[in-house]
Amino acid sequence: MKIGEVEVFLNYGHLVIGSASDADFDLLVSDPPMSDTNHVILATRAQIAPVRIGLWRGAAPKSSRQIFTGDVQLATGYVTLRESSEPPFFAWPATSAGARVTLSIGADSWDPATDITVVVEPGADSMPDVASRSSFVESIAALGSLGQIDRALNGHNYPLDRLAAAMRILRNASHEGVSDARVGYGIASVAEWLKWLHPAISMGIIESASEKIRNDLGGGAVSGEVEAHALIASISSALGISADELLMAR
Repeated sequence: MKIGEVEVFLNYGHLVIGSASDADFDLLVSDPPMSDTNHVILATRAQIAPVRIGLWRGAAPKSSRQIFTGDVQLATGYVTLRESSEPPFFAWPATSAGARVTLSIGADSWDPATDITVVVEPGADSMPDVASRSSFVESIAALGSLGQIDRALNGHNYPLDRLAAAMRILRNASHEGVSDARVGYGIASVAEWLKWLHPAISMGIIESASEKIRNDLGGGAVSGEVEAHALIASISSALGISADELLMAR
């Protein structure tokens, strides 16, 4: 289950994950990644652009680089994210104060990382990585529950396929009478994901896309492909680029 996601500019390029207590790493002696009883520190992109950090519980898309898997002790029971020597900018209640949890931390690169995945108490049901792409593409086609929309959006499939799966999930939920609040949450998840496609996508474009998604839910077909193509065409037109340029921007 996806807990949350943060995009943050880090001044020095050192991300600390773990306890709310102060980290005690000597960066003059060793370079990240490093870990101790309470924290893990890794090197990230600094200043020029934000770093994306996704926090999951149980299972998540596997990263291309596995940085750390092990137990950390949480002084307050919260898993926190911070820059070295700075207060936490994100905290999530994972357990009771003083207890230990298992963290699995992956990234898109050893150094410097730009996209980081943190899994709290990872299970055996972790999602396939790029090496098992074909099986993952098959499994994403079977996703139908609104609770699985984040799984569809955050896989390793071609972005258009991910969007089509999400649109189909939303259409199914709408036809099955799922509450407007839950459908709205699903639309918000898609809108948040759309921001990732291209750095020039504005809030105005996102708001228009969200309205278009909601308006399209009343149609008859449930494949999601037609709606996904139409949405990508609309966004790429607003940006003045081709659909292929939009889909390959990341």
